[in-house]
Amino acid sequence: MAKLSLVCVLCAGVLTFAPAISIAQTREAESQVTVQGTVEAVDYTGRVVTIRGQQGNVVTLDVPANAPRFEQVKVGDPVTATYYDRISVRVKPAGELAVDRTEEALIAAPPGALPGATRTRQRVATVTITGWSPVDRVVTFIGPNGTAYSRRLLDTTDPAIVEGLKVGDRVDVTRTEAVTVSVQAATATVTDNEFLHRFTASAMIGWDNQFGGKMIKEATGRTTGGVPINLDQTTYDEVYGRIGMFKIGVGYRTTPRAEVVLNFVWSSSSAEETGVVIGTVGANTAAIPVTVNFTSFKYWGLEVGQRWFFARTRFTPFVGYLVGTNRHQDIYGTFVNVPPNLTPGLAAQNGKFFEKSWAISLGPTGGVLIGVGPFEVIAETQLRFIGGLSDVDWLVEEGLRDINSESSRWSFPILLGGRIRF
Repeated sequence: MAKLSLVCVLCAGVLTFAPAISIAQTREAESQVTVQGTVEAVDYTGRVVTIRGQQGNVVTLDVPANAPRFEQVKVGDPVTATYYDRISVRVKPAGELAVDRTEEALIAAPPGALPGATRTRQRVATVTITGWSPVDRVVTFIGPNGTAYSRRLLDTTDPAIVEGLKVGDRVDVTRTEAVTVSVQAATATVTDNEFLHRFTASAMIGWDNQFGGKMIKEATGRTTGGVPINLDQTTYDEVYGRIGMFKIGVGYRTTPRAEVVLNFVWSSSSAEETGVVIGTVGANTAAIPVTVNFTSFKYWGLEVGQRWFFARTRFTPFVGYLVGTNRHQDIYGTFVNVPPNLTPGLAAQNGKFFEKSWAISLGPTGGVLIGVGPFEVIAETQLRFIGGLSDVDWLVEEGLRDINSESSRWSFPILLGGRIRF
């Protein structure tokens, strides 16, 4: 991003900077202070700008009505503010009227330049002391605008005043300050606009954790020879356990806080090596278990969706959705220890339990990005629905064609990976 530089003159007489609020502070001269941070909020009506530093501390500056082009200061602008400040105090005689006056000189930005100016001003105001630290000569008071300030006394302050100063005193405070606030694109701070129209490439791997759906539903039928078949309800977990999932994808930022995504999905899991009992075949007194060794469960797919990101920080949560289409692969089964005269008819068709088929998938997503420069760690989960397997055509004569009618699945995949911005 091209570097911008602008100088905004802020009302030095109403600069809020408490001792506990320190953004990034160095003494450049006896009374000069430099603070660095980012504009967190701008009140154009009240002419107040709030700056938050990298450590989370805050400084608030009140902007005078005649400061040039204050309306061009925006939330997110990185800023560096330099000012110096010392005060003198005069004990206020009882009954004397309060004062609040300023004398200032303004050096404005030249015509055509970026918004800003440098202002020096001297302000005299009647205040009430709310805190006093004789050790470091810091006095705290409430200004006429109701804002709390903490300032150091000039070294030339009359010792008698220093010794007699106490909380509750009504005094006239005189302060001469200069404030320069530079707003420029930070090279080390990522702003939202730096992500606009950017591409990302990602890779994620994890487990697809099923909590709904049956690979085979409970059913009864008969072989072509008239032998009873009883199939038990069999879940994917019983056959395949947790199913692995791998995704590679690209993203494109359509706005600073939203992106569209396109993923290629590959999912696979091997079946139990010892076989799975899916039911029985034969009469009640002579029924034997139907044990099957299944081939792997595999599918690939393409999915599209969107993500919406919360406030941009190093740790960025997001929500979104994904919609896809997936191609299930053939699933074969080999019957184990089932006599030929009792084996279901599909054994004669190479044991193909499920044909290749297409299925949709969809569901909301949520996750988090953890930024490390142009690289980001990504963790994502989804409440995912995926359509079921194909009909078992070879069992049609046995009354078992629809054993997969409940084979659509609900799951919550948990994926972890990384991505890079281009």
